Amino acid sequence: MFDAPSGEFVQVAKEVALTVVEVGKYEYYMNVASNDRSFTSQVIEPEMNAVFNHDHGSLIWNYFDQNRAYSFSMVTVDAKHYEALHQGMTRAAYETLNQESWNKATVASQDYILDAYEEDVDMLPEPEMWASDEEDEEYEEEEEVEEEDDEEEDEEEDEESDKDEDEESDEDEIDKIFNRAPGSQGVKTSREVETESESESESESESESEDESEGESGAESGAGADTGSGAAKNSKLAVGYKHGRSFVVRGSRIGVFRHTDGDEIVFDTSINHVDDTRGREFTPSTMMLHEQDSALVLQDAQRPNELFKMDLEYGKVVEEWRVHEDVPTVAVAPTTKYAQMTGDRTLVGLSHNMLYRIDPRLRDNMIVQDQQQAYVTKSHFTTAAATESGAVAVGSAKGEIRLFDRLGVRAKTVLPALGEPILGIDVTSDGRYVVATCKTYLLLVDTKLPDDANGRTGFMKAFPQAQKPAPKRLQLKPEHVVYMGAPISFTPAKFNQAPDAQGSEKTIVTSTGPFVVTWNLRRVLGTGRGDAYHIKQYQDTVVADNFRFGQDRSIVVTLPNDVLSVKRSQLAKPTRESLMIRSSGSLL
Repeated sequence: MFDAPSGEFVQVAKEVALTVVEVGKYEYYMNVASNDRSFTSQVIEPEMNAVFNHDHGSLIWNYFDQNRAYSFSMVTVDAKHYEALHQGMTRAAYETLNQESWNKATVASQDYILDAYEEDVDMLPEPEMWASDEEDEEYEEEEEVEEEDDEEEDEEEDEESDKDEDEESDEDEIDKIFNRAPGSQGVKTSREVETESESESESESESESEDESEGESGAESGAGADTGSGAAKNSKLAVGYKHGRSFVVRGSRIGVFRHTDGDEIVFDTSINHVDDTRGREFTPSTMMLHEQDSALVLQDAQRPNELFKMDLEYGKVVEEWRVHEDVPTVAVAPTTKYAQMTGDRTLVGLSHNMLYRIDPRLRDNMIVQDQQQAYVTKSHFTTAAATESGAVAVGSAKGEIRLFDRLGVRAKTVLPALGEPILGIDVTSDGRYVVATCKTYLLLVDTKLPDDANGRTGFMKAFPQAQKPAPKRLQLKPEHVVYMGAPISFTPAKFNQAPDAQGSEKTIVTSTGPFVVTWNLRRVLGTGRGDAYHIKQYQDTVVADNFRFGQDRSIVVTLPNDVLSVKRSQLAKPTRESLMIRSSGSLL
């Protein structure tokens, strides 16, 4: 059992028996007991955060009660017992999540799923174009130096934050910022206007960031609260490539934030009311930058058959797109990885069982007929992302990942469902790597076909039946979760964006609760470990996060009542001190 004060596992029994008990159809419990006592009896579910390690013949997992989190570790007596444990637990988890028999899965699918549940899975070598080991080591050394320099500044920032909270709530401060913002107006989209206004906002920006650390800057969200309610929180984030702008949804308002040359972020202006062309106010459930960052594509969850185009120059919705009378759109995505940098007016749409191109220039039915692919059975699609060539990766609520080389055809590759819903998906520019977000882990997939002379990926050609890719689960260590004190719930993970350097996405960012987490892609591929991550804690829940466009040096972090920019170098290797929830003190 993990002992939090000492930071080590301590032996509580020399011998235990782990049994998996079926208590109902596709419902399983795991019991661990010795001759003297029972240690745990719990439902087999994702929140267990189970980690299997073949080399050590071990299983580590979490258990939660009403007051705290625990982590247990057990080591099997030999390889035979480990294989029985690994397969038995994986089978129970699969049947619980998919509500179907393990035996219905093909042998290839079973191998894929077993690999996904194991920590030390070998992946194909990383691309040769990446930096050498020496360059990577130098970069890490620079990060460590920056971390040391920033420690004192972080402490000062925390003290200042505590003082601010004593004086008044974050929400009250945000409303003050919002009230002094200009009324509903457009976003400055020309360099000339930005330059002219820079001197006017400079004094305000300096005063707002005077007490902040050099590595992290905050600007209270200018998106404000819903009219009359005062209860709205920040919910969505879109990071622009043009003019250094980021956009944050707060109720029926959108805050506009400006990135400075020093990687800080400051409030710029606010679009006070998001209304359709008939003046009906709504809260955007989806927000995507479009047409060279001149527009936002918005969606109202109450009207899934429609999309709205907001012209950012005027700060209002100028077009309503009724995509299809009978096809509700559940998600949208750019047609290519960096389509937002082009004038392309079309976009990718998803319904529960259809992938299609949306062309708003068409009348009545905006789905391009020869660029749609429908499935007879409910596929429960949830999310999509495109490569630079226009290939598309699609995730589903079942946990399947489909790889399409283009719109209008069936998927070249279907990766088996682990059973947990795919909440978000992203893909590198060249399509080599896909990262899919589930609630308690990320799934990293190398799509390169093994032994393919032409270097093709699963987007271009189906994987051989017996050679499915070996997926890598990126997850937090169960013992770290003990300090964090709550189950994991990841936000959609993103690769850093690198439009000017093909194949140079090297970092992944996500968050859970008040923690922002990054993985170094090169390190994951080089070591085969999915638990080598860096982390930083905030005083409130992180609702959205992404890298600043075109680099991975700084991360935009959206809290319910704040918007921040943090240097990636400020994220550090997890320690007891960095993981303990600050507001509640010690959990032990």
